[in-house]
Amino acid sequence: MEKETKEITPPSTPPTHTDEEKNNKDIEENLIFQKSLTENLNSRFYNNNNNENKNDKNNNIDYKNYKSLKDFSYYYNDQMQLRSIDGEEKFKFVNQEHYDRLGDVIVTTIQDMMKSEPYNLNEIWIPEKSENETENENFAQSNIFLSKDFYDNSENLMVLINGSGAVKSGQWARSLCINDSLNSGTILPYLKEAKDNGFSIIVLNPNFNYIEESSSSSNEKSNDNDEPLKKKKKVERQYVKGSESSQNHVLYVFDHFISKSPAKKIIIVAHSFGGVNTCHLLDNRAEKIENRLAGIALTDSVHSISSKSNQFTKSFFGNQDKTINFIRSEEEVGTDLGFSKPQGCRIASAGHTIHEFTSAFCKVPLFNFILKIIK
Repeated sequence: MEKETKEITPPSTPPTHTDEEKNNKDIEENLIFQKSLTENLNSRFYNNNNNENKNDKNNNIDYKNYKSLKDFSYYYNDQMQLRSIDGEEKFKFVNQEHYDRLGDVIVTTIQDMMKSEPYNLNEIWIPEKSENETENENFAQSNIFLSKDFYDNSENLMVLINGSGAVKSGQWARSLCINDSLNSGTILPYLKEAKDNGFSIIVLNPNFNYIEESSSSSNEKSNDNDEPLKKKKKVERQYVKGSESSQNHVLYVFDHFISKSPAKKIIIVAHSFGGVNTCHLLDNRAEKIENRLAGIALTDSVHSISSKSNQFTKSFFGNQDKTINFIRSEEEVGTDLGFSKPQGCRIASAGHTIHEFTSAFCKVPLFNFILKIIK
């Protein structure tokens, strides 16, 4: 029976609008897309047995006081899978607050791994505090990570950019870190491969844009009995200077770090909305990066190339020897899927049909593509 041929459609791309409208629409659509995928993953991976009888009790727990995986009665086993300390069971969904706080603790766990053997990355907080700012002052900062040879390696630099949403530096997909493994949900396998091949490394953190502070509202009198109304907590956001948005973050990190690397060749690896931020970087720093940018490898990127993209961005993405996007597909991993006109670049199969899994499944052909460029 002859195999049915289907037109390969790259990840959904927005129509052409103004730059601000385009970016906002990209963010909104991608967050909705990721939420839908997360819900699908939850239905496959969550073990919700016997949770219904515990809901009332669990809803009264303040998970903000939980600081470690042990507090949640979980740990990561030798296969990098999240398991319960008692019973070796998979993650059980309790409620959204429990899930989100566990996600925060997992971020810290992953970043602690990144700073330890065998990766040994340095954690840098940005922007740095000036001399007139004391440690006691509330100062919004986000963190990025550099390899120890970042300022010494004059050959090759790898820039790692994750997607949008809840993921922080070190993660490809939070849901996979919880429901599958750190091998599929984090950049750790990429760090090892990059280090083994002599790259210096910088890991960006485009979604860490602000910190939140809670404050109580002023006491107001009710009209009935002149008793003070119950104080309500007001959450205020303090934005990280230079990283108020993912686009600002990418430019800030380039100006203050990437541009100061001595590496002759720069390779960008980006997932999902990280491809949009990569386009933003090329559009705004073309003259400063064009002589050193050697290649771009994307995993299910949601970017688009339009008439508003500058000539350097168009030409670099259009060079099939320098840019590739591994998209979700039923085809065998690495299969050439031609050229995407909306995305202005070569596309290939990531070997998986689910967005979050693409980075993990296409790692081998992705690095083969990169290594061919730098040799």
